[in-house]
Amino acid sequence: MRNIYFVQACDVHGSGENASAYLPYATGLLAAYAFRNETVKQNYEVRRFIYRKEKIAEAIDSMEAPAIVGFSTYIWNFEYNLAFAKELKKRYPGCVTVFGGHHVYNNSARQLEEYPFIDFLIHGEGEEAFCGILLKLIGDGDFSGIGNISYRDADGNIIKNPAKEICTVDFPSPYLDGWFDDILKNDKIIFSALLETNRGCPFHCAYCDWGSVKLRMRQFPIERVIAEMQWFADHKIQFCFCIDSNFGMFKRDFEIVDAFLDIKAKTGYPEVFKCCTTEGSGLAEFNINKKLNDCGILKGASLALQTLSDTALTNIGRKNMSLKRYSELSAKYNEENIPTYSELIYGLPGETYESFADNLSFMLESGTTKGCFIHFCELLPNASLAMPENIEKFGIKTARIPYTQFHAPLSTEVQEFSNVIISTYSMDYDMWVDACIFGLFVQCFHYMGILQFFAKYLFYEKKLSYRTIYEKLIIWAKNKPETLLGEYLLLMINKLSAEKRGETISRSFFDPQFGDIDWPMEEGMALRIISDTERFFNEIRSFTTSFGIPQDICEELLRYQMLALRKPEDGETEADFSYDFHRFFRNIDLMNYSPLQKKKNTVFFRNGIETKDLADYAMRIVWFGRKSAKLMYSENEIEQEIR
Repeated sequence: MRNIYFVQACDVHGSGENASAYLPYATGLLAAYAFRNETVKQNYEVRRFIYRKEKIAEAIDSMEAPAIVGFSTYIWNFEYNLAFAKELKKRYPGCVTVFGGHHVYNNSARQLEEYPFIDFLIHGEGEEAFCGILLKLIGDGDFSGIGNISYRDADGNIIKNPAKEICTVDFPSPYLDGWFDDILKNDKIIFSALLETNRGCPFHCAYCDWGSVKLRMRQFPIERVIAEMQWFADHKIQFCFCIDSNFGMFKRDFEIVDAFLDIKAKTGYPEVFKCCTTEGSGLAEFNINKKLNDCGILKGASLALQTLSDTALTNIGRKNMSLKRYSELSAKYNEENIPTYSELIYGLPGETYESFADNLSFMLESGTTKGCFIHFCELLPNASLAMPENIEKFGIKTARIPYTQFHAPLSTEVQEFSNVIISTYSMDYDMWVDACIFGLFVQCFHYMGILQFFAKYLFYEKKLSYRTIYEKLIIWAKNKPETLLGEYLLLMINKLSAEKRGETISRSFFDPQFGDIDWPMEEGMALRIISDTERFFNEIRSFTTSFGIPQDICEELLRYQMLALRKPEDGETEADFSYDFHRFFRNIDLMNYSPLQKKKNTVFFRNGIETKDLADYAMRIVWFGRKSAKLMYSENEIEQEIR
């Protein structure tokens, strides 16, 4: 029997009793498919799945005569896999190494030239190709008939076989076939699971490597999908992530949601169901999210935009729904108290600082989502944006920066890297830094709630644009380096502009009082402020009083803003106000603005989420709760009494 090992190594999220990891679904699929073949069964044995980043030497020490090791690669583990395979070949020169996954080039065998310790590349989906390799290794050794692979022939020549279209999804389930039973039984960790109901993507966004494969959409049998969800419940899987590219585009997706909710109601598991919903009219997306929200398992509904620039949208081959439709949907979500968040990308070709700031401000003014995530643009190996002709066409310049798996413990053995766009024909590096700072401030102070109510008051009562408000806040912080916000702004600018000094750009924040994990910059800024709320609000007074707001309104507004933030020590608080802030802001959320009224009232803030300390607060409120706007009290935690 020849021993097979699989390496699908990821960072563990959280730490201690909260440490969590995904079951290695991609490599599990390879095992499940291959071992339905009797010849494979008679000649091979899978000894182990390595699903987290163990010390490489220790992981290899645990192997017994490895004959084949399969590596699943992506941006978060490519360098680890290279280091692992290189060391493995030193120890076991005869071991066959197979690399697959999104970080293997679709149209090139170049990685065999660059890395002599890799024996096979699988381009695209791997079930049939991996099984074919196993059979030929114990057969005649002629790999020429296996589609979608690259290898070296007997003379050392690199051969890339023709591409083969995969037309089926008649693949067995690694969950149902028991491939992860030993992991669940022996490893004491919180496991999450990936659910796949279909494959393919009908869209071809230039920054994404999903649609670049250009495979037809195919659906797994619904019986298999429901059986897998039952398996998750039976094994007490807490978090289920549906990895379909566009969940909700098929009518049967509603059946899948209903089946999931039925299983959840009977067993209590999985506790959370996350999906990437379709880019259609928004109605299917809304109905699915409402079902999930009504059962209390929705973290937040995503209304992805990526960019609002027409030029950038054209350059990346993407269309968005109209902002009018976007606003209507957001109001519908708000009426149902369903938290929503949007997603944007920094520095897409065609975007300028002006367009980015104006469009983000316009999105705020439309009163759309309650949350926002703005991502660096990763130049992924198989995305069309990474093709040489597009790099030249759009004047793309990148920086190789450390890849940070946010909310995971610091990894020191092997550093992963990202190629991040920092400049294009339309946005130079300085503009990119400014756009990042503006985006960070909007995410922290508006979407995470730190100064959201103050900004809304200025927009509706003083007719100031959100862009003006947050750019003034940035200028104020630059001029006040001695303040908490000034200190953090300087830190962010230094991290983002490091390329100018010949240093490495960083996008993360670390402070041990918030746990032994990395945080994105905007969350780090929010945590710094929450951990010293009194100092921040005392210092920010010189900013809030600069807008000519009547003194009594300004003082009460700032007090309401501070009380409406969920803080670690909060219990139950009541406060008297002379102005009707609660009704005022609730009407704004419902797209039904009416002017602030002077009316005596008492507002009761009841914290429904207890946290043990700053680290627990950081995890449950800022990390887990960001998509559902947990930093601010929800509507059902605030009660107003008019006097």
